[in-house]
Amino acid sequence: MLRLVWHSIKFFVLSLLLFTSLLSAQAGGRIEGKVLDENGLPVPGAIVSAYAVSNSVRHSLIPEAETDSAGHFVIAHLNWGRYKVVAKKENSAYPNTFFAFYGTGASVETSVTENSPTSDIVIRVGPKAATLTGSVSRAGNSAPINATFKLTRLDSPDNWISTSLPPNYSVLLPASVNVAVEVSAPGYEVWTSASPIRLNPSSTEHLDIVMHPNHDPNLHRSKFLVPDGYIGWLLLEFKVDGAPPVPTENSSSVFKFGSSGELETSSDGPDRGADDEYLYYSTDGSKRTIPRDYATGQGMIWGQFEGTRKGIVSQFGFFVGSEELYKKYQFQATHPGPVARR
Repeated sequence: MLRLVWHSIKFFVLSLLLFTSLLSAQAGGRIEGKVLDENGLPVPGAIVSAYAVSNSVRHSLIPEAETDSAGHFVIAHLNWGRYKVVAKKENSAYPNTFFAFYGTGASVETSVTENSPTSDIVIRVGPKAATLTGSVSRAGNSAPINATFKLTRLDSPDNWISTSLPPNYSVLLPASVNVAVEVSAPGYEVWTSASPIRLNPSSTEHLDIVMHPNHDPNLHRSKFLVPDGYIGWLLLEFKVDGAPPVPTENSSSVFKFGSSGELETSSDGPDRGADDEYLYYSTDGSKRTIPRDYATGQGMIWGQFEGTRKGIVSQFGFFVGSEELYKKYQFQATHPGPVARR
């Protein structure tokens, strides 16, 4: 019996070593080199990504690395195959040119094979893009809006990108090109630029966008009830098997949070774009509207977002508090709970 167990263990260890060896053999490629700017100077802090060109190459994530102070990078443990290697440093106006929207520069195609496992390359970035920055807010009360920007090159209308941006946004535009800007958000009329935007390399233009509500009457309103004085993130998990449904009041779904800031329900989530209400509630049953007048500095609802569970949209979260506290705790959205009491 002991001999049988020992042989089983030995077989398992040998199999594991063989599997590891095969895995290493299949992921032994290495791409390294430098990222230089248009003047031939090294670019520190650039992100270099290796996108698979050949269908035989498979990675669960896009392999990438950051350049050091000398502009040097190493991307290791690559499967054999051909790659398009792209460098970007968006805070220095060098965009991700993997997307044709930004042009075709700042990339190199190369291969790693069993016979040639290492590829040494130089990537040259530039010229710099332009930056469009500003805010997106609601007409009337200046409520901040998370919006989707669609940017289209008018010299090649098939080249466009769409990206979700926060209320205080910053986005790169290809320089010296006419670009049409379209901004949308659930519950608002689509905003479009009155004329194309054309900016010079390295330039920055500030554009504040005001969006007008256009609530679909077919959408169901929601009421979000928050414990009186609560300050912090709240997270709603909906479509949860076995959780209780939420009640309705005048055709509105009522989502009532407890002191933990979390709520689970088997009901559907809120209809994005509906004209929702946010209320504080007290133990005596009274309710009062949570201020949302951002124009006078009284707004207290921030950072509404949707999240997924098993690939399905099933979360909705938001922050209640001052803008100062929201900025302080904005990266804790996935950790609901009170951060302070008034």
